[in-house]
Amino acid sequence: MSKALKYVGNFLAVVAIVFALSCEEDDSTPVVTVTSVASENFYPGDQVTMEGSNFGAVLFVFLENNQIPFQLDGEILTFTLPSNAAIGSGKVTLVMPDGYIVERNIEVVPRPFPIITALSTNAAPEGGEVTIAGTSLDNLQSVTIGEIEASVVSSTATELTITVPAGLEENLDAPITVVTSGGEATAPGKFYVGENLLLNGGFELGDGDDFTNWSKFNGGDGMTATTTSGEAYYGRSLRAVGAGGDAWRTQLASDAAPTQVDVEYTLSMWIKAQPGTPGDGGNIRFSTNPDALYSGNYDITTEWQQIEWVFTANTNPARAVLDLGVIADAVYFVDNVTLVATGLSGPQPTEILLNGGFEEGDGDDFTNWSKFNGADLLTATTEADEVRSGERALRAVGFGGDAWRTQLASDAVATVDGVEYTASLWIKAAVGPGNGGVIRMSTTGNGDAQYQGDVTVTTEWQKVEWIFTANSTQTGIVLDLGATLDAVYFVDDVSLLAPPEDE
Repeated sequence: MSKALKYVGNFLAVVAIVFALSCEEDDSTPVVTVTSVASENFYPGDQVTMEGSNFGAVLFVFLENNQIPFQLDGEILTFTLPSNAAIGSGKVTLVMPDGYIVERNIEVVPRPFPIITALSTNAAPEGGEVTIAGTSLDNLQSVTIGEIEASVVSSTATELTITVPAGLEENLDAPITVVTSGGEATAPGKFYVGENLLLNGGFELGDGDDFTNWSKFNGGDGMTATTTSGEAYYGRSLRAVGAGGDAWRTQLASDAAPTQVDVEYTLSMWIKAQPGTPGDGGNIRFSTNPDALYSGNYDITTEWQQIEWVFTANTNPARAVLDLGVIADAVYFVDNVTLVATGLSGPQPTEILLNGGFEEGDGDDFTNWSKFNGADLLTATTEADEVRSGERALRAVGFGGDAWRTQLASDAVATVDGVEYTASLWIKAAVGPGNGGVIRMSTTGNGDAQYQGDVTVTTEWQKVEWIFTANSTQTGIVLDLGATLDAVYFVDDVSLLAPPEDE
């Protein structure tokens, strides 16, 4: 209350002084008029522009009881509202000599709260650009991803383009937050800092109803492009009509994406159904191709939602497939399909073994590998059903009696004594003697040999893993395949992983 009285006192004192001075000088004051104000509504911090006549006579400007600075340019008077100006009707008073005042009411309204409606992509790596669509995005103060401020490339009230900053952990989601003088807004759904492994996941590229980097496996006529407001999430989107009966009857598949077997991935997309169509959405699913994996069913509503599926890859490469056909005549709108290697977030182990896939070498020799025992039993194979990945694998026959009698050893690589390493291989046996029997891994190098326990091999591809602690500064991995007489093995993708550098 005392502060308000102080401002009232200041205002009255100024008027009294002006009145007294004018009486002494006995000057006449011209008539001051305000003919127009640039707007009827203003936000705190806005500039107010008034046009009129005889503004040269103005000595002071008050907003309610607070004196504020002003500028004159001929018959134009401007002043800036305080950033803490009270919301509501405000009285502007122009004070002239002789205690002469002119009043004009303006309306001070709260700045509109920012709203984010969509992102141009839901995954981008460091240095990548992301466009934010929404309303009231002007009067920008900051944009952050996670807790790190992003640089702004361009900015309007309805669209911001930013660059993903350094320092964020890759392949993890991080919220995008926009702060304006009107408030704070966070983008809906998840945004991942990392590469979207799917090309053209936003469907922006393509001619007519075709989508670059995508194939219509089934129900092609029911999948078209849309840019219609209310149907497109951002820019150009997919419109799909369910063929009915089976999910795969309306099916769109991405180009093959680079994946790693046994690594976790997250596949997501934005989707909604058209109101009034059968089932109001019903349900859809994701799958992969080849060696299909299937998600559960997702119930779709008539509002945009981001759905996601976490799976472990079983092939390299793999396609992401949208199975939209189960509900006949259901209409879906789809955008921002995103595949991220979430299993590779954070510091990753480092592969240190050379030529673990046996791709390099001439004839039955393998670069970076030595045949310690049973050389004639260790050969190369390029048969499709005997190779797990690439073009070439190891075919080994058990000598019998002792594991070391059929033995292939890698070149030794640098290791740290006392540090834990992970060795692994993929193996299967041919139907026949022992149907695989048992094998093991061991080490060679400048320390004492270490041995894995026996592992039973089947006629299906299986991953054999061995975690050991290095006891030397140079370590090689040895494949001991000789224990079972005449057993035939196919071995591929041998690996030796060093722990992440920050561990």
